[in-house]
Amino acid sequence: MKKKRASSLTVLAIGALLLSGCQATASESPTEAADQTSIEGPHLVAAGQVFDPVAQDVDNPEEACGSDAGRTELAEFDRVEWPDLGIDGGVGVMTCGNAAGAGFRHIADGHTGDFGEIADLVDSSWEDVAWFAIDMALEAPSEVEMYRDDIANYLIVLEYVDEGGEVVQSWPVVVGVGLDTDHIITSFPRD
Repeated sequence: MKKKRASSLTVLAIGALLLSGCQATASESPTEAADQTSIEGPHLVAAGQVFDPVAQDVDNPEEACGSDAGRTELAEFDRVEWPDLGIDGGVGVMTCGNAAGAGFRHIADGHTGDFGEIADLVDSSWEDVAWFAIDMALEAPSEVEMYRDDIANYLIVLEYVDEGGEVVQSWPVVVGVGLDTDHIITSFPRD
């Protein structure tokens, strides 16, 4: 398994990020999550990876950002290349952002309820589900499409699996990334 440089779901609350005023936290990467066959009860799956609400718990990003400026870096996610569109691999940078623009605060302002409805199904928080979906969309997208010349949308299908192991609902989750800045602009589940 490749080592992630600074996955948003990897514990990263160490010196460098503390100095920046924000921290990314969680105990493990979604690619290190439990195998789907070992999960009992309702759960979420994206790109074959199971979301574990305990192991992949993310500390409150809003609290981590505090009153820091919008461009303060909160986390980095690995981002795959998409040769069909001429997109190089790299990272997706989650900044603290602002409600009217981009980044975590933009996602929180416009999509807390969207991710929250999904999180409620597995007794988790909207932030944890969003972080998982963002990480999986950037690492293993089902599709990438150009939104504008400088923005690419990475898509992943997030599935809700019931107690019997059947997929009973799914949502395509969009993650918009600025190709000139690598900044994550937004993320939301499409209806």
